Amino acid sequence: MRGVRPLLATALVVVAAAIGFAFYRSVRPTTPRHNVLLITLDTTRADHLACYGYPHPVSPRIDGLAAQGVLFANAYTTAAVTPVSHASILTGQYPYTHGLRVMHGLSNNRLPDSAVTLAEILKDAGYQTAAFISAFPAGSHFGLDQGFDTFDENFLEKPVDQIVDPSGGVNTGKNQRRADATTDLALNWLAGGPGRFFVWLHYFDPHDAYVAPPMEFLQPFLPFTGTPVDRLRQLYDIEIQYMDQQIGRIFDALVADGRLDDTVVVIVSDHGQGLGDHNWWTHGILYQEQIKAPLIIRAPGVPAGRRVKPLVRTIDIVPTILGLVGLNPKRYAPMDGTSLMPMLKGEVPDPGYVAYADSVNLLDYRPEMGTVEHKTDMLFAVTDGHWKYIFHMIRKEESELYDLTEDPHELRNLYAERPGEVERLGENLRARPFQPQRNQGGGQLSDEDLERLRSLGYLK
Repeated sequence: MRGVRPLLATALVVVAAAIGFAFYRSVRPTTPRHNVLLITLDTTRADHLACYGYPHPVSPRIDGLAAQGVLFANAYTTAAVTPVSHASILTGQYPYTHGLRVMHGLSNNRLPDSAVTLAEILKDAGYQTAAFISAFPAGSHFGLDQGFDTFDENFLEKPVDQIVDPSGGVNTGKNQRRADATTDLALNWLAGGPGRFFVWLHYFDPHDAYVAPPMEFLQPFLPFTGTPVDRLRQLYDIEIQYMDQQIGRIFDALVADGRLDDTVVVIVSDHGQGLGDHNWWTHGILYQEQIKAPLIIRAPGVPAGRRVKPLVRTIDIVPTILGLVGLNPKRYAPMDGTSLMPMLKGEVPDPGYVAYADSVNLLDYRPEMGTVEHKTDMLFAVTDGHWKYIFHMIRKEESELYDLTEDPHELRNLYAERPGEVERLGENLRARPFQPQRNQGGGQLSDEDLERLRSLGYLK
């Protein structure tokens, strides 16, 4: 009898494995449905695209895709920091779930190998996967290459140890490439005739002035006028326009070989740019101009020309793509996001989502315009689309509350006047495991700030 039990246990394990494998094969499509093209627009504000109401025609190809698909008017990203936000776009998880919390630092600055990415899921489903990246912050250093057969980031002018300093600070500088170079590489790969494909294209042009459009493209806009800030804003729009032109080349190629109508296309920004709003030029904090993202989806079987107003999140992208290609999101790693397919088809008017975003790094930002922007607090935001609460962890008394319906530009802080809304949204925030670990965040703090962190339990 003693020998029977191990044999029986072994047999049961084999049977269970066989049943599980049969179930897996039964729910996995034998032929993947539809190609997938994910385009991320680094540092691109939603309100600087014409399809979102911008008065200047800087984005005709993106606008054209929006007219063929569904535009989400109130999409929120999870951070105004490139690797953190992209990790959420690629996993469907908030930063406190996937674990990549900071860009600058010596810990929590890489997507763990245990994370499950969209590329890994689609590769397992039979897709050929490729990514063409335009700058260091979206690259393999941060673990964003997981699941890609091809991951092209061959633009580094310096070794990594000269881009990342010993304290963990990242200086991207010219370790980036222009939209035309990224597009050329993607077109060459697509011309190779892959079967079902998932391609991620990352464009970086609007991020800064290190890599400007070619002179023949710039010439009609010269000379720039106004103050240095005015000229940088003009260049920002021109870089969006050049990026848009290059994206159009991808669309044209897919139309020419008959693949666009069999492709799920998602265009989203990882975050926006301050451009002087709230006395902030770059990004990295949590005002609307930085975390409200353009999100456009064009897919087979999805009605064209729809505009969806209710709040959605970039963490909803992965489960939505999986649903559109016939894969069940619930079969994979737990996701914080939810499929937007019912909204794409107009079946659910407003699911009542709440969006979360955070900003953990403590740093001095030095934008191109020569100013220094000090960020010496950890920020955490939740919004239901009407009210938005920004919790300042180190200096709670500086926390913020905005009525986005009456004050969309966040000019009047109602934190002291509306304690009921603060408590309601604060309860939502406290229900999340949002607190960062003690050793992440980076930056130089005053003795007073260090003591505040110690009193809150974040430093010993």
